Amino acid sequence: MIEIDGKSLALPDIVAVADGAAVNLTADAIDRMTASQESAVATSLKRPVYGRSTGVGANRSVSLSATDGGDTHGLQLLRSHAVDAGRPLDRRTIRAMLVVRLSQLAAGASGINPAIAVALAELINADVVPEVREFGGIGTADLQALSGTALTMLGEREPLGGGEARRFVENWATADALPFISSSALTIAQAVLAHEELSRLLDNAASVAALSFVSMSGNVEALSPAVAAAADTPAVAEAAKLFHGLVQGSGQPARIQDPYCLRTLPQIFGSQKEELEALGSLLRRLVTAGNENPLVHGSLADGSNDVAHHGLFQMTNLARRVDSLQLAIAAACATHLRRIDLLCDPSYTGLHPFLAEDGSGQSGVMMLEYVAAAAVGRIRANAQPVSTQTVVLSLGAEEDASFASVAAAQLQSTVQALATVTAVELVCAARALRLQGRNPDEFASPTLQSMMAAGYGLPADVTDRDLRGDVEQAHRIVLAAR
Repeated sequence: MIEIDGKSLALPDIVAVADGAAVNLTADAIDRMTASQESAVATSLKRPVYGRSTGVGANRSVSLSATDGGDTHGLQLLRSHAVDAGRPLDRRTIRAMLVVRLSQLAAGASGINPAIAVALAELINADVVPEVREFGGIGTADLQALSGTALTMLGEREPLGGGEARRFVENWATADALPFISSSALTIAQAVLAHEELSRLLDNAASVAALSFVSMSGNVEALSPAVAAAADTPAVAEAAKLFHGLVQGSGQPARIQDPYCLRTLPQIFGSQKEELEALGSLLRRLVTAGNENPLVHGSLADGSNDVAHHGLFQMTNLARRVDSLQLAIAAACATHLRRIDLLCDPSYTGLHPFLAEDGSGQSGVMMLEYVAAAAVGRIRANAQPVSTQTVVLSLGAEEDASFASVAAAQLQSTVQALATVTAVELVCAARALRLQGRNPDEFASPTLQSMMAAGYGLPADVTDRDLRGDVEQAHRIVLAAR
C-alpha cells in the first residue's frame, strides 16, 4: 500500500503502483484539499478565476454563470477535451499517470473537491485503467489524457481493453473540471518509468562494459584513483572508482593505451549518470509540486487566500532535462558499437573472427553488430532536441509549447533501444570470456561476478545459429534489478 500524502512520493513507489500496488490517500491530504477548495470558492466570489468562473484557452475572457451554462460547463469541458489519437498506451504507464495526478492533487493547490481525489484513489485500487492514446499532449498539460480519465470515472467511456464502464463519480462540477485536468501527469509518469528503468539499465550496462574490458585485456591505469582525482566532474570520478573496482583481477594489460571505448569508460558512464540524477531530482519535485493553474494559495483563516494564474504547467525544464540525458546516451553510442566491433576482432580477443567456432568462415555474432547499429539509429534519432520545438494554438492564446510529452515518450523508446545495444554487448562479451576460459571467481567484485554468471547463463553453443533468443534473454538480464 503506497501512502499518498501530497508531500513526498518516491519514484520507486510510482513504479510500484504502475505494477499494481494499491494506494491510500491520507487524512492530512484530504484536509489540505478541503482547505484549498474552500479558499478557491472564497476567491472566486471576489474576482474572476480561470476555468472556474471563465472559459479556458482563447475563451478565457468569457464569463460563466448558472444562467448561461455554468452548471454544465465542466462536463462540456471534459467531453470536448478528451479527444486523443494513435495507439493506446499500456496499463503501467496509465496507472503511473493516475498516481502522479493523485499525488499532485493531494498537495492541495488545485482547489478541487477532495471527493474527486478519493474517487481517483478508488479507480486506481479497482484497477480500472482509462484508455489513453499516444497523441494529445504537447508539454503544456496532458488535458486529453486526464479528460478521458474523468469520463472513465463518470462511466461515460469504457476502460482500457473494453469491458463494462463503471461510475466512480456521480457528477462533475464546473469548478472541478479544469483543476483535475490541468496537469502534465502523463508526461511526468512516462519520464518516471523511463528514469527508473534507465537507472537499472545503466548500472547493468557498466557491468557489461567491464566484461568487455576484461575480455580485451584493458589497461586499468585509465581507471586508477589518480585519474578519478583529476576528473572534471564528481560523476566521472565516481564512475572511474566504480570501473576500477569492477575490473580488479583482469590481469596484465595488452596495450599501453586502449581505444577510447575502453579508456573513456568513466566519462561515458559518468556523464549519463550525471544527467540521469538531474532528471530524477526534477521528477521528485514535480510529482508533488503545485503546478496547478490557477494555483490556489494563502489561508482562508487570515484572509490571505488568493489564486495565481501562471505558466508553470509548461514543462520546459522537463523537456530540457530529458534532452540533455538523451544527448548523453546518444553520445555514448559510438563507444558501445566500437566495443562490440572489437569483441569480434581476433587482435583484441585472441579468438576467431566474430567469436565463431573456428576460422572456416563462420559468421558467429557478425549480424549482432547490425542489430546494435539499428538500435543506435533509433537512439540518435530520439536525441534530436525536443525543447527547440514550438507551436501556436488556441487562436494565438497559447503561443509556445515545451513538447516535453514527446521527449518523455522518446526517452521510453531510447531505454528499450539502449537495452538492445547492451544485450548485444553482453552476448558478445560473455561468449568471448567463455571461449577464453575465464571464471567469475577470478574477480573480486561481486557485481562483476554476478553479471558474468548471468552472461554464462546464455546458450553456450557457438556454432552458427539463430541468436534471437540469446538477445531476448540478454535483454531481460540487462533490465533486471541486481
